Amino acid sequence: MKLNLTNDELLSTTRSVRKRLDFDRPVERAIVEECLNLALQAPTGGNSQGWHWIVVEDAGKRKAISDIYRENFKVYASLPGRKFAEGDQRIEQMPKVRDSAMFLADEMYRAPL
Repeated sequence: MKLNLTNDELLSTTRSVRKRLDFDRPVERAIVEECLNLALQAPTGGNSQGWHWIVVEDAGKRKAISDIYRENFKVYASLPGRKFAEGDQRIEQMPKVRDSAMFLADEMYRAPL
């Protein structure tokens, strides 16, 4: 698929897509590897290049990892939220961010790869 977007349009319109993930569509390992190779092009702080990737193909292992993530996310989500200055636009955005993060915590086990 090719999108007719300029670099500026692509970078300024890409937002979190957690709630739009297609958990029912299979993803070939080669596609994941291509995405990871592209991710390696991103700059790292101090040129540290400390990447670590884990691709889990076994559904049972993905479910176990998802369960651990969800339980730890619940602890994180129960902590006091970040404080913003009065009028900061992020105050209104935070409920959406929290809902999206909770959705991922609840549905991560469905990821195809």
